[in-house]
Amino acid sequence: MKDTSMPELRAMCFADLNNAVKIIQAHDEDDGEAAEADYRDAGFDNQYVLEVDGNIVGVTGYRDVPGTDQCHWLSWTYLQQSSQGQGLGKGMLLELIEKLRSENARKIFVKVSDYEDPELGKIYQQALQVYQGVGFKEEVVSNDFYDEGENQIILGLYLRDDEDQLEEDPAVSEEKPIIRFDGLFEIAETDGAYTFSWIVKETKKLFGKRNFSVGDLQVGLESVKNEGGRKVFLTFPSNLPLIHSPLQTAGFKYVGQLQNYYEHGVHEYHFTHDLNDL
Repeated sequence: MKDTSMPELRAMCFADLNNAVKIIQAHDEDDGEAAEADYRDAGFDNQYVLEVDGNIVGVTGYRDVPGTDQCHWLSWTYLQQSSQGQGLGKGMLLELIEKLRSENARKIFVKVSDYEDPELGKIYQQALQVYQGVGFKEEVVSNDFYDEGENQIILGLYLRDDEDQLEEDPAVSEEKPIIRFDGLFEIAETDGAYTFSWIVKETKKLFGKRNFSVGDLQVGLESVKNEGGRKVFLTFPSNLPLIHSPLQTAGFKYVGQLQNYYEHGVHEYHFTHDLNDL
């Protein structure tokens, strides 16, 4: 039964932008800057604010993941510092989760930093505990993701009580497309962490390379190192068997997987390469 004493979320609009960004900036200036850019670029669909007495005290929302079966990422979720300790953060998340379930969403993920401020301690620890309190489970930890000594924790939450909860994977056919890298870029909100963008080319039976090679990976790694990067992080669907040999030979290490990310039985594999090892 819904707690009628809790304020309800309402859809965010452009007029809310400044107030929403101020709430985020009060926690972290870099997050506030990144959030404003994201709102302006991706828009306000599925973004919400929490109001108390006509004043915005919280923001939350989600972004759809293209190419997946009803999978989403939790977007900027922050509560005004003076409003903490009243159950509003947990209530805000629970209402958002109910919205997703009403739309038959399958799973949602959230990224959290384990950054520890010398004076304030682990500034995201409270948020992590709130996520875990509503049912999120840790799935992947990428060491030194945001910066040296600052790791990224990814948690997932199933939104349906169905076969996604089963431990055994269904039979999923493997795919062998031609994968080509088409660029590299520094990952947002990180210092020196890069990734490669990639595309799937049309399969040709008689001509062309079947897949990216160790040489392709080495060229990318050297390019990142020349740009001052320190680590490369890559992700791929779990049903691509041809990726493993070149990644392993080039020195990439398996980090973990986001369970049932693309669809039930197709996970997202995470890999990393420390450029100090080159």
